[in-house]
Amino acid sequence: MNRINFRVIDRDMLKYLAIIPMTIGHFCSYLAGETLYQDMPFLSFLLMHLAVFAPPIFFFFIAEGFRYTRSRKKYALRLLLFAVVTQIPFVLANEGTLLTWAFFSPLNIIFTLLIGLLALMVSDSKLKKWQKIVLIILLDAATLLLSSEWMIFGIPLMLVFHHLKEQPKKRFFAFTGILLAMQTTSGILSFSGWGWSSAVFVLQTLSCLAAYFVIDKCYNGKKGRHPVFAKWFFYVFYPAHLFAIYIVKLLLGQF
Repeated sequence: MNRINFRVIDRDMLKYLAIIPMTIGHFCSYLAGETLYQDMPFLSFLLMHLAVFAPPIFFFFIAEGFRYTRSRKKYALRLLLFAVVTQIPFVLANEGTLLTWAFFSPLNIIFTLLIGLLALMVSDSKLKKWQKIVLIILLDAATLLLSSEWMIFGIPLMLVFHHLKEQPKKRFFAFTGILLAMQTTSGILSFSGWGWSSAVFVLQTLSCLAAYFVIDKCYNGKKGRHPVFAKWFFYVFYPAHLFAIYIVKLLLGQF
């Protein structure tokens, strides 16, 4: 009896699949503003937290990019430029102005991806093991000090995707452990009430596990038909969708 082949999603399709819930969720989140969860329409609440389907896929592709890129230095410089450019609409979407100290903290998730790439470079360097551990801890601490999105949990996930690529069981348990630690920490720090914190915990955990399932069971490791277009489309789309959110909030008088 032939088994069904689920590995039908190529690299470009996976990226597009990630940005759809991310974009919808971001619009719901940013436009909700300070609205309490209990006062929010259920659909908006649901879509907002399904957006976390995207970050695990971003982390996965950083690990893949690190493995296959021709120049890790150029890759890092490109991410740095991307992160700096993205910070402008990121701050506008959050603050409505660039004339604020918030321009420097919190930082958008692309900075987390960049720091994660640097951690991967350290982990594969010729440094002594203790030196690697110290530097990776410092890089992870930097995400916390800079309030970069996903903070201390993004780098471990990228390291897991890279170093446990050929060990699917260990990779799954490591991914799940980090994910649960993050959600538990987030729940403890939340002031939305036990019931709503629990709902967020469940929704975000399931969204991240769904992303992991798609990566692990559906991704075929192939490029799409238009890899160059897809690559630059994402670089443009991420800051563009944040700028679009800023414009909508401006038109709605939220600033």
